[in-house]
Formats: sequence, C-alpha cells, structure tokens
Amino acid sequence: MKEKKSSQYNIRVVEKTIRVLRLLSDGKPRTLTDISQEVDINTSTTYRLVTTLVNHNFLELDDQTGEYRLGFASLELARSYQTGSELLRIARPELLQLRDATSETVHLAMLDGMEVVYIEKMEGLHAIGLMSSRVGRRAPAYCTGVGKALLSQKESQFVLENTEWETLIRFNDRTIVEPQALLAELDLTRDRGYSLDNGEHEYEVRCVAAPIFDHSGEVFAALSVSGPRSRLDPIEENDELIGLTMEAAQAISARLGYVYDGAIGERHA
Repeated sequence: MKEKKSSQYNIRVVEKTIRVLRLLSDGKPRTLTDISQEVDINTSTTYRLVTTLVNHNFLELDDQTGEYRLGFASLELARSYQTGSELLRIARPELLQLRDATSETVHLAMLDGMEVVYIEKMEGLHAIGLMSSRVGRRAPAYCTGVGKALLSQKESQFVLENTEWETLIRFNDRTIVEPQALLAELDLTRDRGYSLDNGEHEYEVRCVAAPIFDHSGEVFAALSVSGPRSRLDPIEENDELIGLTMEAAQAISARLGYVYDGAIGERHA
C-alpha cells in the first residue's frame, strides 16, 4: 500500500494501525496472514494490532473463518463524520434533488492523493447493482468521473509527479493510462466544466461529474451521476444529464461561498 511521506511527528504504531484500518475499509474480510502481507507488517506485530482493535470494537473477528472486518466503533466514527460534515449538510439536499431528477445513482467524493474517497452515495431509483462504489470506499482518480473532475483543477505538474504511471491499471480498452492523453482529457474537462467516465473504470457504467469549489476558489469535492450504458449512452450527447449535474455542483459551490461568473468552465472566488 502506498503511504504518504513520513514526518518527524509520526508515531509508527499509529501509522501501522491506520494502514490496517484503511486496508479493511474496502469491506473485504481478511485473515491475519492476508493483513500482514498486504500492509507489509510482520505477523506478530499485526496480531497485536488487530487484537487491540478487536478489543476496542474497531475490528470484528469471525471465529469460524478467522477473518477480520471493520467493527461497530468504525461505523460510529463514520456516522460522526457524516453528522458533523458541513459539506454533507450543504450537499445532501442538492444530491437528493439531482437523484430524483435523473433517477440515477449520485455520488459525492473527495480527493486523497491520487485516489477518490466516496463520502456519500444515493442509489438510483432503478439501480441494478452494477457499481462497486460504497461510502468510504476508494477508487483511482485517473479513470473515474469524480476523479477526473477533481484532477482537472490541479496543475499538470501535480498529476505528472504524483501518478505512478508504470503501475496504472488498464481496466479495459477505454482506460487512459498514457500521461499526455490523460493531461489532454483533464484540460478538456477543465475547459468544459465537467468530466465523463465512458466505461473507463467499470465498463458497463457511464458517469457525468463536476467539481465543487469552496469560498477560496479551491476545488473541494466533486459530484457525479452514474448509471448503466443502456440508459445513459451516448453519454457525451446527454445534454440534460450534463446540465443537471453542473447545476447541482454549482449550487453546492455557491452555498460554500463560491461565486461563478456565469460562463461554463470559468469561475472566480
């Protein structure tokens, strides 16, 4: 697992504990051996960490399978974040309105490094379970709608320096993994004010996403509308869906204190 740069104030045991929790945040149960191998911590240390987390209800151990998963204390933290988040409080009415207007699944996500973290998901009115997204789950930024919307507001140098190009996964033949092709896609996204995911991450899924800005003019989050290609294709010609997505993103940005000048893709604080 890729770690952020360490500082002199980091406490190693806390870092290791966080690595375990982040690993299990994808919802997939794992044995002690699995956890030890995936976070690259020796088995004895991993055992002490997970035992402590189980004792405090941050993890649960299935005695029959020997697998660990997140526990109730982790859920309590997530609920506390959702209750106290200003972004979620402001965004939810707009997300709900967007979901009802489109009948499709709506996401709200934030950027963490070169990954997106989903902080809200409202299932479509006729969802069919194609998408793997879940609240708290991570996904690569370079091939998701919300990810490209967020990266489009970053400098090209940021994208070039923080992307491990040699290890990018090509999920299918639509996935962009070449540096110049991705930068060109991000330039287009920035100019028009929205991004498209034309099956780049999950082949059967189509998505429109738009960035959300805070009062200082910094990109803060992104929202998206996603659904199956059978309903949304051709996504690049779905003007109504694109318009509704951008309107919702702009409404949330405005409530966060951001002022648009009225031109698509152009803005100021």
